[in-house]
Amino acid sequence: MGTSKAYGGPASGLVPSFVDDPTPPAMPAPTVTPPSAPQQPVPPAGPIPAQTPPRPHTPQGPDTSGTGSLGGARGSFTRFARTGSGSALGRAVASYVSSGTGGARRAARRMGASRAAARGLLGVVRDVQQLGPVEALRRLNLDGLAGQPAADVFVSMLEFICPPGGTVDEAIARQAMLETIGDLAEGDAGSFDSLTREQLQDFFLDFIVRSIEGRVMADIGKRGITLPDDVDAVQDTQDQLHDFVDGATRGQLAGRLDGLERLSDRELDTVVSQIYETAFDLVAAAGEAAS
Repeated sequence: MGTSKAYGGPASGLVPSFVDDPTPPAMPAPTVTPPSAPQQPVPPAGPIPAQTPPRPHTPQGPDTSGTGSLGGARGSFTRFARTGSGSALGRAVASYVSSGTGGARRAARRMGASRAAARGLLGVVRDVQQLGPVEALRRLNLDGLAGQPAADVFVSMLEFICPPGGTVDEAIARQAMLETIGDLAEGDAGSFDSLTREQLQDFFLDFIVRSIEGRVMADIGKRGITLPDDVDAVQDTQDQLHDFVDGATRGQLAGRLDGLERLSDRELDTVVSQIYETAFDLVAAAGEAAS
């Protein structure tokens, strides 16, 4: 899909811009019609409580225990940024997963807010497949957006899926979601109601890829990496990183979403954790192969 700049994409290339967390395009608040009360007598104890949308999944902070040195990953990434060497990029990401984070499982546990956002997003995808798009929007009190462009609807879901926060971890998830929405808008996906099962699952996997890129860059760039002075070269470096992560993961992860409509909320948590762990395994293996 390439690197999107729509909906608040990063303005400064690979230099993390999380402190300048973009604000999504303003949208009018949807008109929400409360569901009708059941046609039966109201119990004497009091009125039937109003229906409320599900609460956002509360993110846990990233688990950074058991980490090692990121020096090797930073050095290799700097060489990649200067030369465009695919082998240097491979060494950088392989070193990041194996040495820097302590393996794929620990790397996945660093995705605190992103795992929570992915869980919320996957719940929406499941509900659309299970209940239909109108009912899925109604559960979020967004039924007034039925028939609207898909990208606009996901922007309205942003506060539910990726609540704004002050930590880098929360900004990674929010930025990844904005970039994923930008990719969807560039693809002219049509209305939310018309999205196919494959489009919804592809949107979810795009978020997984974008959030992994953001986590890698936040960790590697924490103490600075040397980047080209040319803006186009920086953009090309970011595009190559995206293509590498996307190529290593997307095709292998698609099969893990089979039977999604039958999963419970608790099972969604497990699936998201497994997807991130598998994704980091795939990225590390591809990095080793490329180096």
